[in-house]
Amino acid sequence: KHFAKLYCAFTVKTKPLFSLILSNMPLITRDLLRKRAEHNEGMISTLEEISLHQEELESINEVLGMTCRKLKILYLQNNIISKMENLFHMKDLVYLNLALNNVTKIEGLHNCEFLGKLDLTVNFIDLDELKDSIDHLQSRTNLHDLYMMGNPSEHNWPNFKHYVIAKLPQLQNLDGTEITRSMQIQARQKLPALEIELEKLASAVRTEKRAKAIITEQAKPAPSVTTYANGVTIEDVDEEAEGSNDQSQEMTDNTPETRVRIYQELAQQKKEKEDRANVNAPKKRNYEKEQEESIKAIRDKEAEEAGDIKQKNEGGWEFYWDEETRPGMVVLEVRVQKFLDSSLIDVDVHPTYVSMVIKSKVLRLRLPAEVKVSESKCQRAKVNGALLIIMPKLDSKANAISIRGDQRAAQRAATTSGGAAGGATAAGPARTIASSQQRAGAVNASASSAAQPQRTVLKPKKLSLQEQMMQEALQSAGVDTPSASGTETRSNSLLDASIGAASRVGVNVSNIVPR
Repeated sequence: KHFAKLYCAFTVKTKPLFSLILSNMPLITRDLLRKRAEHNEGMISTLEEISLHQEELESINEVLGMTCRKLKILYLQNNIISKMENLFHMKDLVYLNLALNNVTKIEGLHNCEFLGKLDLTVNFIDLDELKDSIDHLQSRTNLHDLYMMGNPSEHNWPNFKHYVIAKLPQLQNLDGTEITRSMQIQARQKLPALEIELEKLASAVRTEKRAKAIITEQAKPAPSVTTYANGVTIEDVDEEAEGSNDQSQEMTDNTPETRVRIYQELAQQKKEKEDRANVNAPKKRNYEKEQEESIKAIRDKEAEEAGDIKQKNEGGWEFYWDEETRPGMVVLEVRVQKFLDSSLIDVDVHPTYVSMVIKSKVLRLRLPAEVKVSESKCQRAKVNGALLIIMPKLDSKANAISIRGDQRAAQRAATTSGGAAGGATAAGPARTIASSQQRAGAVNASASSAAQPQRTVLKPKKLSLQEQMMQEALQSAGVDTPSASGTETRSNSLLDASIGAASRVGVNVSNIVPR
């Protein structure tokens, strides 16, 4: 019923100096901050509010303070943070929520000069640390709301509120209760007696904690430990005894140690669940590592091919040259994605070309003029995220766009005039031959047309309105009319004949005017 618990230790004369303890508790990382900064489009440098609750965090590491310096609202409730630290970079912090943690003392708020609301509900600030904690908040002149309900100091001392109100005159609300003027006057009157009472209670609490620590240390069974020469230590633990003890304790004490053990179990279960979910998940790419490897390989290859630089655009990026907006400079604008992290862009400017590695892909371009490398600079546009590379020319007027345009126009003009002069002499005989050939062809065409008999093709003439009316009148009278086709002469004869025929049969033609 025993099992061996194995861990490594570095020992000097059988006394361990450092033990390697494996912990599955999560830490505050840049990936976690980006995940929680979705409301700010994943931008963590400009983040003003973030929620890191229920993340089983044991501490506030330096990543949060160094990365998110513009934070105004920070939620850290329902973790197991035991110390308020690494908050000195957050000068703009207005609201800090550390409810349901393991904080035992208020500290680390020296630079949070704009702090207006502090929530420390259900923590472990006891009477032995109350005086130092409240003294630390006296310099926070903008602090108006304070929540300390559920702390041992608030639960075990009836005069807790009077003491806090007297020591912090800037407070307007304490544990959700508005502080009135009369409450402040009464608290200040009781303050001398409250300080004496607090000193006695704090001393008693310190004595009680020391006694509990001694009893706990003596009650702990001495494990059977075997240390080998290579530094490996084997500890025998009675699993059955531990299991029986755990089962017998149905109720657990509300102590920092108990909460740490509970949250460690929760973190272990959470990690196992994530591991099972990630078994079949696609492998996550490390873009930063890929970028570093690509930069090194590309720069080494460019160093080898220093005399033969070839232009390349592997990513298909849109780019534009500008030499007119800023006279004497070459400005290269590359349209990269707006939300592309700048750490994935590497720019290397040379006197005659510029080489960029953007997300492991190369963009290499020859410059229109030689530039000053030491004075070149890069910028990112805030609107669309475009990359601007500003490079001063070695010669401010060298190879400008207008100069190149004038040169190309002069070259085209010289080519056109030279070609016209040379072509006139060379094309003279050709044009003469072509003219004689055309005349010969015309003579042959005339001869062939004269040999053929002439035929006249009469096209039917379209009748006018008067002729149509006359034809309809004759048809109604039963008079035969000739065909309406023929020449102008035949049309006139038709009209005269029709009028005469119509007169003989008694048709009124007075309203028809002959053409």
